[in-house]
Amino acid sequence: MEQPLQNEEINVEEEQGLVASNSIYGFLRSGSKFFVSFLISVLLVRFLGPTNYGYYTVVILYWGFASTLAGIGAGAVVQYAVSKYRAQNSNHKLMWVVKHYFFIVTVSSLIASVVFFLLSGVIASIYHSAEVGYLIRILAFGLVFYSISGNFTEPSFIGFQKMNNSFITGVLYDFLRIVQLAVIYFGFGLVGAIKFYDVIYLVISTVGICLLYRSIRGFPKSVKPGKDEIAHFYSYRNFSYIISVISLSYGSVIVLFLGVVSPNISSVSFYRVGLIMAGMLALPSSAVGSAFFASITKFFEKKDFEGFYRIQHSLVKYSFILTSPLVVASIISAPRLISYLYKSSFLGVETPFIILLVPVLISSIFGPMTQILSATGKQKYTMYSVVTGAIVGIVLMVTLVPRFYAVGAAIAYFSVTIATLAINLVFVSKYIKIRLPYKEIMRSILALIAMSILLYVMLIFIKRLAYLPLILIASLVFYAVMLYLTKTINSSEIRFIIKLVKADKFVRMFYKKY
Repeated sequence: MEQPLQNEEINVEEEQGLVASNSIYGFLRSGSKFFVSFLISVLLVRFLGPTNYGYYTVVILYWGFASTLAGIGAGAVVQYAVSKYRAQNSNHKLMWVVKHYFFIVTVSSLIASVVFFLLSGVIASIYHSAEVGYLIRILAFGLVFYSISGNFTEPSFIGFQKMNNSFITGVLYDFLRIVQLAVIYFGFGLVGAIKFYDVIYLVISTVGICLLYRSIRGFPKSVKPGKDEIAHFYSYRNFSYIISVISLSYGSVIVLFLGVVSPNISSVSFYRVGLIMAGMLALPSSAVGSAFFASITKFFEKKDFEGFYRIQHSLVKYSFILTSPLVVASIISAPRLISYLYKSSFLGVETPFIILLVPVLISSIFGPMTQILSATGKQKYTMYSVVTGAIVGIVLMVTLVPRFYAVGAAIAYFSVTIATLAINLVFVSKYIKIRLPYKEIMRSILALIAMSILLYVMLIFIKRLAYLPLILIASLVFYAVMLYLTKTINSSEIRFIIKLVKADKFVRMFYKKY
């Protein structure tokens, strides 16, 4: 029987390099996703218009709802179990996890696709649109591939610390989404866009499984874990499933409820566009967090808490300095940014967008710490925070959305995020001391203030909308310079980043002393 290697010390510098390397792939993936999401969110909205985009949003959210139910919490437990057994060098048990949960996800998603298809008429009657039912029946065929991609292959890549594979499938997905735009542009409209989703996820799930096979290096003999371990994983999976289902009550359900109670389906478009824009600005922080997940498990398995604190310090620092300028610049330029991207007909997005940006900024500091609960098997405590968030979300949804529509939905989502984060931090504080890089955060805030003043002045004197991208780029470059001047980022960190992205030769062309 394999014995976990609990006493081996972790090389912190090597682990930092691994986390940073995976973060680079995460950033590249985020960059690709940011660009494509930006392109698609603009062109898709323009091609479909507020009404059709409202229907598009409703149908896609129901698809995501069905995928979450089909996943039965498998994605979270795969990510955790793979990380755990890799930390223990227990390859045969790891193989059992992969085989077992691939079968579970496939079967459950097949059942969900049939149920989703049969419920299409009921869902269509809620929105008084036969087209909604037709579109849902189309998506039901691709639900299996969608579920395998989201609930199995992607969590496996994070567990294996193979973010390069995640990058490959992500870029492929982005490319296919661009093709989807072409399908709409050439006259296939909303129906064509929905049909193409089945093709997209068939390709993504197939490529993902092939890449996972390479990560495993074949299919070695699997060994079933002991009863206690299996019971632990089932408990983790059950808590994860409850969390994912409850999360729908303040994510997708807010949007779907908004579509039912608002007098115009365009309200769904306003809120959804604001949510997408805010989500894009959270991508850098998400990239860092995903790369860090397996390392948390590893440090806790080895009881190396000092090494954990060293990496966590860097995680919080980079998460904040990457996210904060994007959020602040977007808040200051919100009206012009929305007009530039979506035309003046979508100015209703402005207030929901700004409200939704605030939790993105707060989460960039405290969000990375909350991963500790999931990465160390304490998913039960995460469930408590999600239940709290659901209660807050449902109460505010029922009271605010019927009166304020998209703005009310944004306030409800904002409140849920803050409540969930606060409860998570309470439980995290029972296991570790919450150490923040206060000096680096304060220095980056000084850089933010300087950037905000510059941006505000430029927006006053430069009125032409066409110059907005240049203004934003100039302000972000100025922020980066201020980070260096305030010593938030030092020369050794810049050198480390340059080496990670293999840009040494390029830098020497301009700076001989490097």
